[in-house]
Amino acid sequence: MKRRFLQVLLPTLTLAAAAPARAATVPAPLQGQWEYGYVSPTEYYDPSTGKYAEGSGTSEIIRIQADGSYERSGIIVVTTYGCTSKLLTTSKGKVSLKGNVLTFTPSAAHNKGYTCSPSKSYETHELRPSVFTWKLSGDTLVLGDPKGESRDSLYNRPRTLGASPAGQRVRRVTGMLNFPEGHAPMGVAVIACRVDRGCGAEDGSVRFVNLTGSGRQQNFSLDNLEGVAYEILAWEDTNGSGQPDPGDWVDSASARGQSGVTVTPPVTNVFLKLELWK
Repeated sequence: MKRRFLQVLLPTLTLAAAAPARAATVPAPLQGQWEYGYVSPTEYYDPSTGKYAEGSGTSEIIRIQADGSYERSGIIVVTTYGCTSKLLTTSKGKVSLKGNVLTFTPSAAHNKGYTCSPSKSYETHELRPSVFTWKLSGDTLVLGDPKGESRDSLYNRPRTLGASPAGQRVRRVTGMLNFPEGHAPMGVAVIACRVDRGCGAEDGSVRFVNLTGSGRQQNFSLDNLEGVAYEILAWEDTNGSGQPDPGDWVDSASARGQSGVTVTPPVTNVFLKLELWK
């Protein structure tokens, strides 16, 4: 394939145990609100059961104050074969910095979720520091795994709507991804790359949504887009290499070495078909 894909990963909302770093003043560019991901409010149709099921996705909001206090809130929704599981996470505390390592040390935390049914719910209040590497790339906050065992998560600033009617239009791309018969999805990302910047852009212009449900057809929605041309792609890292390569499942155009579907938001009814990259 001739173009570069964005390597995507669901953010780690489960807190990782580690020793707190030395407290430091929060740089001004790091302060404020950061947002990751998307949880689809749209149901998808599962032809194997003839029923509609809830959508899936992951989202998190981080608010960092100048004095080092922070709040994190996240949601994970996973739907597979008629089983929908949800997890809501909230925490607040102090953030500390040591070089390129950022540590969230909670003073309060509340995690509540259920597996398949609200009757199978659980809650935890465990206080564990969460440690990441961090860097700023334009208006994007990149949080990484200090051990290098998982890919980076990209957080963007909230989208601000303009005052004019044109600026207030919700620019999104919605559509459907079709899976081949007999293929079980393993975490497919639908990606929107600005044509003028490409999928390797590190300025926060790349948008994506992870599809984690079941069924041969799944709806997707790519939000917070600009009024410019985007290339819409799909990628499943089937072999777990962290790089798009033969053996992965990609959109049909990419599988043939062609440019993906090109659209200018807002656009609806975009259809993608997943094929094996040989």
